[in-house]
Amino acid sequence: MNPPTKKQILATLKVAQDAFRKQDYETALEKYLWVEKNIQDDAENLPIIWIEIGWSHYLLHNFSDAIEFFERAMKSLYINEKQLFDCLRLAGFSYEYTGNMDKAIAYLQDALARNVEEGLKRYTYFELGKIFFAQNLSLEAKPYLEKARALFSEEDKEYSQTTIYYLGFVAFFEGDNSKSEKLFREYIRQAPNPKSQAPGYFGLAHVFYEKKEYTALIDVCEKIIHLDKDFYDKETLAYFLCRGYMELKMWDELDTFLPSLIDVYPEGRYKAAYPQLEWAHQNRELPPREG
Repeated sequence: MNPPTKKQILATLKVAQDAFRKQDYETALEKYLWVEKNIQDDAENLPIIWIEIGWSHYLLHNFSDAIEFFERAMKSLYINEKQLFDCLRLAGFSYEYTGNMDKAIAYLQDALARNVEEGLKRYTYFELGKIFFAQNLSLEAKPYLEKARALFSEEDKEYSQTTIYYLGFVAFFEGDNSKSEKLFREYIRQAPNPKSQAPGYFGLAHVFYEKKEYTALIDVCEKIIHLDKDFYDKETLAYFLCRGYMELKMWDELDTFLPSLIDVYPEGRYKAAYPQLEWAHQNRELPPREG
């Protein structure tokens, strides 16, 4: 069988590119793979096709396959700095999705070292900050998150909001309650709808708990429940409410919430506080303070 002509290869490449633009990534991948198979002796253009194959795999969530093709492209002498940056960051994102955080961090940091426009790096800064934040490494997360926030534009509102949320907790973990509260209030002001304000109020709840402002703590926890009945951390909300009710001697409210907290989360994160809460519940008075 005769090999395909250059015209046939270019026609198939156009089909792949059109499919990709239409977000038909399965068709795009099929056609790009066909092109790749038939241009094996074209060292200059082959890495470009590898990048497109990597993109297609990435958008189909085939992250291990995406990494394979991005890494092939990175070894080529024919890709430019921008293409190398894209390969590094997308391989880094892919390693993050596969759970290999060490590789993800290494690739994303390498991407940031590339000589490309700073604005193109904003999502890379964000992802590195997010990874370190998830690992409870606030000190490492902070500079990346601050850099990302400074680079985000009007079209990056969702990323900007998430970054403010992370930075609010970074400030909280650093013991700067004033800055933390300011950031969480900014998050609430900028939220696109009432339900999406809930994470900002959750951040405020941590600040009020730390400051022992229990009336404010109860208020924001109840506000979260009202705004989002499926809020992602009901356990912390229940504990905060129980603690606030105990400290303010709101025994009837504690009667309602404490049995549910213990029943739903018998081995939960706040288990160590249960004996103190139960003692207050049974005796209708604040427990003796240690020391």
